[in-house]
Amino acid sequence: MLEQLTIDQIAIIAHSDIHFRPGYNVLTGETGAGKSILIDALGLVLGGRADAGHIRHGAERATVSATFTRLSPAICQTLTEDALDDPDNPGQIHIRRSLRDSGSKAWANDHSITGAKLKTLAATLVNIHGQHSNQALLKNDEQRRRLDRYGGHHDQLAACAEAYRHWQALEKQQQDWQQNRAAQEERLALLAYQLEEIEHIAPQPDEFGTLAGRQSLLAAADEILGKGGQLSAQLSESDHNLQTALRQALREANHLATTSHTFQETAELLEQAVVYLDEASDALSKQLNKIEHDPEALAAIEERMSALHSLARKHHCDPADLPAHWQKLADEHAALAAENEDGSQLAAACHAAETAYRECAAALSAARQQAAPKLAHEVEHWIRQLGMNKATFSIDIVPAARPATHGTDDITYTLCANPGQTLQPLAKVASGGELSRVSLAIEVACLDEAPTPTVIFDEIDSGIGGEVADTIGRLLHTLGQSRQVLCITPLPQVAAYADAHYRIEKTSDDKETQTRVTARGRRSAHHRNRAYAGQCRQRHQPRARAQHAGAQKRRN
Repeated sequence: MLEQLTIDQIAIIAHSDIHFRPGYNVLTGETGAGKSILIDALGLVLGGRADAGHIRHGAERATVSATFTRLSPAICQTLTEDALDDPDNPGQIHIRRSLRDSGSKAWANDHSITGAKLKTLAATLVNIHGQHSNQALLKNDEQRRRLDRYGGHHDQLAACAEAYRHWQALEKQQQDWQQNRAAQEERLALLAYQLEEIEHIAPQPDEFGTLAGRQSLLAAADEILGKGGQLSAQLSESDHNLQTALRQALREANHLATTSHTFQETAELLEQAVVYLDEASDALSKQLNKIEHDPEALAAIEERMSALHSLARKHHCDPADLPAHWQKLADEHAALAAENEDGSQLAAACHAAETAYRECAAALSAARQQAAPKLAHEVEHWIRQLGMNKATFSIDIVPAARPATHGTDDITYTLCANPGQTLQPLAKVASGGELSRVSLAIEVACLDEAPTPTVIFDEIDSGIGGEVADTIGRLLHTLGQSRQVLCITPLPQVAAYADAHYRIEKTSDDKETQTRVTARGRRSAHHRNRAYAGQCRQRHQPRARAQHAGAQKRRN
C-alpha cells in the first residue's frame, strides 16, 4: 500500500507530507485547490513524464517521494532479483524522484534506477484511473485492451505480437526482393553480356605490360638495326673503319718504342684500345643479332593491345586492370544469381511465419470469445447497481480488416441504456454520466486481473450524483476492504464512506499561493453527510459485500 507521499516544490505545493491509511482514502477540495497537482506529483514518482514546468517558481529543484509498505511476496522477489531491496526494511520500497531544469533522476531504496525501470516497478504498485480513462474507453483500441486485461491475455498478446513482427519482417524482405527483382534481372543480363565480352578477349594477368614491352622493341627494330649497322661499319666494316686505323697506329707506336723506350707507354695504351674496340664491336654485333625484326608479330601485338584498350574504355578501367575487373564482375554475377535462387526460400519462410502468426491470433481470438461474455455480464451487473437498472451491455468481436500485433479482432463495446432501444456502440449512445458508470464498472470487474495493491480513482464520478454517487461511495468502500483505494472526488456522497479523508486547500497572500493537504477526522464539517453515510452503510453494506462476492463467484 501507499503509506506516505512527500511533495517538495511541485507547482504551488511548497511542501506536503501525506500519510495514507489502508482501505478507502478520499481526497476532496474546491475546484482549483490543487487536486490535479497531487495526481501529477504521484504520476511523477511513478515514472510519468518529467517537465521543468513542474518545479515551483523560484525553486532550483522539485522532489517527490513515495513509500510503499506491505509489499506482496512477488514484488519483494522482484526487488531482490533487481538488487533494489532494503534488508533493513523488508516488504517496503521508498521511491524518490528529483527534477531540475537539466532533467530528472530516480531512486528506489536509494539505488539509482532508469525511467523505464521506474515505470515497470510502478506498474506493480499502483493502478491509476482518471477522467481521461472514460474518454479513452470510447476508442476500440482501449476497449480491446481492457478485455485483454480482464481475460489475462498478456502472454498470448506477447506471443502474437512477436509472431506478427517476425512475419512482417520477412514480408518486408520479400517485398524488397520483389521490388529489386526487375533491377536484379536487368543487372544480371548486363553482367552476362559484359562477362561474355570480356571472356571473348580473355585478358591475362600481366599480359598488357608484357605486350607493351615487346611492342616497344619491335616498333624500334628498323631504327635500331639501321643505326647499329652504321656504328658496326664505323667500328670494323668500312674501308676506313676504326679497328684498321687503330691497328695501324699501334704498329707505328711499337716501331717508335723500339727506337726509344719513351714511346713504350703509348704503345701499351693503344694496344688496350684495340682490345676494347674489338670487344665493343663484338658486343654490338651480338645485340644487333638479337633484335627481332618481325612486322607480322608487331602487327599482331598492336592489334591485341588495341583490343585490350577498347575493352578497357568500355569498362572504364586501365587495360592492365582488366583481369581484376573480370573477376569482380564474375563475383557480382554469382552473388546476384544466388539471391535470385533465395527468392523461393524467402517466400516459403514468409508463408510459414504467416501461418504461425495466424495460429497465435486464432488462439488469442478464442480466448477473447471466452472472456467477452463474462466481462459483459459483470459490467452489466455493476452498471445496474449504479443506477442503470434496465441497461444491457455486450461485447462484439468481429474479424479486423487487417492483421496487427494485437491479433485479428475488432472489438466494440455496445450499450442499451433504456428498454426498447437496440444495442449501439458505446461511443454513439453513452452520455457523460453513463460513460463514467460503465468505466467504473469495467475497472471494478478488472481489478482482480490487475492485482496492484493500490488503486487510485481521479474524479471518475464525473457527471453523476445523488443516489448513484452514494452507490459509488459504498462500492469504493467495499473495494477498500480488499486493497487500498484512493479517490479524488468533488461529491460528498462518495467521500462520506471513506476510511480516511484528506482535504486539499489553496491559500494565498500578497506574496505567494500554496496548496496544503490535511488529514481530517471522522467527524468534520461533513458531519451531516457522514451521518447519512452511516445510515446507508448499515442499510446497504451487506448488499454491497454480497454484490462484490457475487461478481467474483460469477467470474470463477
